Amino acid sequence: MAQRMEGVAVSGSASQKLSFQAMVFTACLFPFYILAATLTNSSAILSDLLATSFDLTALTACWLVLRVAHGANTGKYAYGLGKLENLAELMIALLQSVLVVIAGTQAVSRIMHPEGVSGAEFGLFVTAAAVAGNVFLNRKALRLAAETKSPVLAAQARVHLVSAISSGSVFIVTVITSIFNDVYWIFYLDPMASFVVIGFMIYNILAMLTNSVGSLLDQAIGEAGQLRILKVLTTHFDDFSELGDIRTRQFGGKMFVELHLAFEDDWTVAHTRAVVGRLTQAVKAAFRAAGDEVDVAVVLIPGHAAA
Repeated sequence: MAQRMEGVAVSGSASQKLSFQAMVFTACLFPFYILAATLTNSSAILSDLLATSFDLTALTACWLVLRVAHGANTGKYAYGLGKLENLAELMIALLQSVLVVIAGTQAVSRIMHPEGVSGAEFGLFVTAAAVAGNVFLNRKALRLAAETKSPVLAAQARVHLVSAISSGSVFIVTVITSIFNDVYWIFYLDPMASFVVIGFMIYNILAMLTNSVGSLLDQAIGEAGQLRILKVLTTHFDDFSELGDIRTRQFGGKMFVELHLAFEDDWTVAHTRAVVGRLTQAVKAAFRAAGDEVDVAVVLIPGHAAA
């Protein structure tokens, strides 16, 4: 148990450190994006600027939530602060929806009134730096999200992935539009790149909404997890006399299983405790083999004689 708590503390510290690094990187990049958008008339770079402003807000929220969650009094919050992570994810998705509307309005305006891109040299440098930094941070966030089962880190990894692809698309299109600035139909590539960025932002919104709303509603463990529980109960069928409800839920990257069981009336307390211990450890082992951690509780159903 001590080793497990120590591992959780280490992973929590690493998560906060990564979120802080990502926040600082984006904060340093943001003023350069503002300058790049000011120097050029590119709709794509402006959309990337709006996406970066979302990134900065999202990563700041990620860092604050992780800091609060890992610094909370575990005695007061026995089940952790997983819902706080999901609420933060939901707020981030709503914020990005506003930015999608702004970027979409600008892109439609440029479609209706196309013009060539000028002064984009500095913007190319900024977008290239954004691609490199976000690819690096995405790989680190994915690894930590897999270790900690944190929805905030999973959302952060998606933020970096979307940002890297979006900035890469803007970089490529801006190079093309700058080289072939005298070809009229090339003018349309710039607002089209904006729509690419907007499309990735919408994907990110839907992913966040799906994950956060489902977790806030205490959704049940997936079908694969339910089958693991049933397999364990089938294997230990002789260890209990009656099976009642099997209640499961997951939120904030955590899974909980509640088994309602009845045992023989003539069993001693010591024997019943031993059986319960075997069952809970078997369920945990089944989930651990699949790379998941689960908390298991057994609720006693009164025996027929007592009832």
